[in-house]
Order: sequence, then C-alpha cells, then structure tokens
Amino acid sequence: MKYLKHLQPIDILIFLTFFPFWFVLPFLVKVFAIVGIYLVYKKSTALLAFLGAFSIMLSFYNFWELRDFRVYILFLVSMLLWGVYLQRTKEENFYLRLSPVLFFLMSVVFFQNIYMAFYVVFEVFVFVVVVLTGYMDLKKALKKAGVIFAFSFPIGVVLFLVFPRIHQTHFVFGFEDKNVYSGFSKNVDTSLKDVKLNSFLVAEFKLSKDYKRVYLRGNVLNEFKNGIWYEGKSVKDKLIKISELEVYYLKQTPTNDKYIFAVDLPIESDYGKINKNFVLVSKSVIKRPLFIQITSAINPIYGPVVYPYNDLAYDKSKNLKIQKLIKNIKLKSDKEKLKEIIKLFKSQKLKYSLKANLDSLNIVDTLFEKKRGYCVHFASAFAILARMVGLPSRIVNGFVAKKSINGYYKVYSKDAHTWVEVLVDNRWIRVDPTLFTYNHKSTKKQKSFSVSEYLSYVKFLLEEWILRYDVTKQKRFFAFFKINFIYFFGLVVVVLGVFLLFRGFKKKSLLEPLFKKIGRPHKESIYSFLKSFNNEKLDEINELYHKITYYKATKEDIKKLKKLIKEFKWT
Repeated sequence: MKYLKHLQPIDILIFLTFFPFWFVLPFLVKVFAIVGIYLVYKKSTALLAFLGAFSIMLSFYNFWELRDFRVYILFLVSMLLWGVYLQRTKEENFYLRLSPVLFFLMSVVFFQNIYMAFYVVFEVFVFVVVVLTGYMDLKKALKKAGVIFAFSFPIGVVLFLVFPRIHQTHFVFGFEDKNVYSGFSKNVDTSLKDVKLNSFLVAEFKLSKDYKRVYLRGNVLNEFKNGIWYEGKSVKDKLIKISELEVYYLKQTPTNDKYIFAVDLPIESDYGKINKNFVLVSKSVIKRPLFIQITSAINPIYGPVVYPYNDLAYDKSKNLKIQKLIKNIKLKSDKEKLKEIIKLFKSQKLKYSLKANLDSLNIVDTLFEKKRGYCVHFASAFAILARMVGLPSRIVNGFVAKKSINGYYKVYSKDAHTWVEVLVDNRWIRVDPTLFTYNHKSTKKQKSFSVSEYLSYVKFLLEEWILRYDVTKQKRFFAFFKINFIYFFGLVVVVLGVFLLFRGFKKKSLLEPLFKKIGRPHKESIYSFLKSFNNEKLDEINELYHKITYYKATKEDIKKLKKLIKEFKWT
C-alpha cells in the first residue's frame, strides 16, 4: 500500500490508456513495464534508461518489421512507455500530461473493433472524473461525470447520426495476419485420403432473412488433370434473370489469397472485382480483415455467353465401368440427362466420410465401388459423370452456411465445401451431390445457438451500425427519420418535459419558498444574489444550500435548511 501513497491522477490516466496494449506488446517490454513501476518508485532513472533501451532493442531488433504498421505502432508505444517512466521520476510536467492522450490516440488507431469503442467511452468518463477531482471530492466527481454523460450522450448520438460522412468505397481494417486458417484451397485435389476439420472463423455476414443453405462462391474450376481441378480456359457468363437481391456487409478474415467469399452470385461490390464467372476477387492478397458491402443475386438464372466446349472434356480411358452404364442416357434431352444421373447417383447410397482412399483418376468408378467419400469426391464424380452424358459441367469451391440468427451467419473453416454447376439448356444449374449422400452433417439435427453466437450476432450489428456507419446508412437513417418525424419530435418533447419538471421540482423543493419572500435572482448566481442582502440569516441559508447542492449533505442538513427558510422574516 505504500506505493499507492505516491499515486497521482496522471498515473491513473496513463495506466488506463496503456492497458489495452499490454496484451499485444513483446514479452520483454511487458517485463520492463512491470519492473519499471518499482524503479519509478525508487527514482532509479539510470537503470530505467538502460532497461528500457535494452528491452526495446531486443524486441524490435529487426528494423524491416517496422514496415508493418502493427509492429510500428507497438514500437512507438514501447518508446512512449519508456519516456513516461523516465519523466515520472521527476515532477509532473507537460510531457506526462500529454502521454495519456498519445496512448489513447494510438489505441484507437490500433484496436479497430467494437470492444475498443466501448472502452474509449469508459476512458473518456475516467478522464472527466479525474479533471473534476481537482475541484471536488471523488464521490461528487463521479456523480457529476455521470450527469454530464447522461445529458451529453443524446447530443453525441445526434451528432454521430447527422455529421456528414465522407464516401468510402471500401473498408479494409486491422493489420496483416501471418496465420491463415480459411480451409479454402485454390485447387481441388481428389487424392487426399484424410481430411481434418477446424473451427477457425472465416467470414460473417447478415442477410435480410434466413435461408436454409447459403453458398459462398470461392472459385470456379473447370479443368480436371491428374486428379486435381484447376482454373482452365472458361467462357464468360452472363446474367439472364434476377428474382431476388441481397445487399449485405461481409466481414472476412485474412486468407492470404485473393478470393472474397460472396454469397451466391455477386453482381456488385465496393471492393475488389467480379470476374467473368461471377467470382469476387481482391486486387491484392488479403492479409487484413475485410468489411465490405456486396450486392448478390439469390438463385439467379445465368449462363455462358458462348457454348463452353472445354467443360465437356474428360479422359475416356478412365472410369470405364460407369461409361457402359450411361450409354442410353446420352440420347436423352438435357433435363432428362440431369434427372437420370441424379437418380443414378442417389441409387449408389453413398456415405459421407472424411477418410476415403479413392483412385483420383477413376474417381467415378472407385467412388461407386467403395461407397464413401466427402464433398470433393462427390462433386468431382458428378461433374465427370455429367460430362460423360454430354452436359458441360464445372465445380465451384467455397463455403456453405446453414445456421443463422435472424439472417446472421458465421462461416468457419470446417464449412469449406465443393459443389457442381451443370449446363442445362444453356443455363447453369447448381447441384450439390453431397446432399444425395448419407451421414452428412447437413442431415443431422442442428444444435441450438450458444450464448457466444448470440454475442457475436450483437457484436456484428454494432460493428455494422457504429464502426461502419457510412454515407449509405446515413441516407437510410434520414429517410427513416423523415417518415417517422412526428414520433421523433414527440420523444424529444417528452424528454425535455421530464427534464424541466425535474429541474423545477428540485428548485421548488429547496429555495422556492424563500424566493417568494425576497424575490428571485436575475442574471447573477444564487450565491451572489443571497450575499447581496448582507443578512446573517440569508448567509446561513446560502452556505447550507450550497453545501447540500455541491458537497456532502445529510437529511438533517435539508431539514435545517427548510426550517431556516420557513422561519426567515424581514426585520
């Protein structure tokens, strides 16, 4: 406790603003931060200077890493902490008073998330309390700060909503992440024998309603070679009909690739470019989290500009068993062909298993023989089967989301999925062969939502409407305000009425009886007004009133004030 005797208000502010960085600073800087508190108490300036320089040099010895903005900010924070400790061994000065502001500004830049938004509000509150403690005791300062926040909050909300927003074409936030766990692969390899699923978060988004299954388009692969699907020469696709549109915000974690996992068929985005097969691609490798607005067509009708002959290619020397079974199917119409191969696929009673050892070159024959596989095997076999009967086909690699809260979906690496697009009457038809199998997780009963998922939902909404409150949202708010103006106006009138009644009641309960006897103050304060009478009894009432209003008071003080006012008479 002896250390607390030397604690000053500036120390509270420094600790408060530095605290968020504690979890991200290098280990040696953390050690210095702890040891430095004791050295400051002992005023060991020389040892502080040495240990600070030593810990910073060993933590940031690779100057090339300072090109990363994240590392650069941590370097500046470490330097600032070192300087604060050195200054704290002296008397409080300008540099110490400035340091909390610098910590605060760097934390706002560094931690761009909803948690930091709430922490910033808390920091500002403490700042106000510390300032007020210079004029009153702590309990009174907390009360006054609470009143200030209570009345300033509505003003802050109004300013936030109406303050002009600069149009922002996209939002890339956060810093580079060397750890990538998307579960997505640019190519699809059917020779993998054992797949392990991980639950790393890949993306979050909210649609206008719940959909049973939502497909997130990654890339389109149409060339099958040596058991691996690649992006080969493909023809351009065109939209034929749109029946339903979704405008939503997608939050995607770093993937170390260029693909952006948009819902269904993206047709517009404020970031990246939509390629000829309706795949949303970033301009550069995604090393930072994205938060972008996308417009997608849900279950649209689309097809190729010209006939995709390349999407009919397959090795006729492979899968010989199945080729004999489908000779009759080749003579039917496109719709009948698709129905027949779906029927054939279902008749095999395939089982979903992440452990499958299949001959990737004869993927259809071995799958039908061993009766087990996972989405990559099912999609590959179905696509090749479609090509055998004369239907152009390709596979789509991405994610599938099935569980939502009011249209809010979280996509994990374990949700990576592969499905097929088959050309029927010059229209691409999505076929998910995994749904024709048994023991797949999509056929099992979904678990109820956990508390953490609901919290994620709330967090996402707050990020969307607070951190990402842009021009578009502001226009939507103005339109909503215009339609519901009478309700907003009524709410303001009610709030002001309650406030005025409260204020009036408070004045009437204390000095109103006295004002009826001596008159009311005009432009001067109550204190100056009562002092101007030069009356001992009024001076006593004046002192007691201000004690009750601005300092500690008891019920006896209030009773005494009422009694003095009641007994007051002009002599």
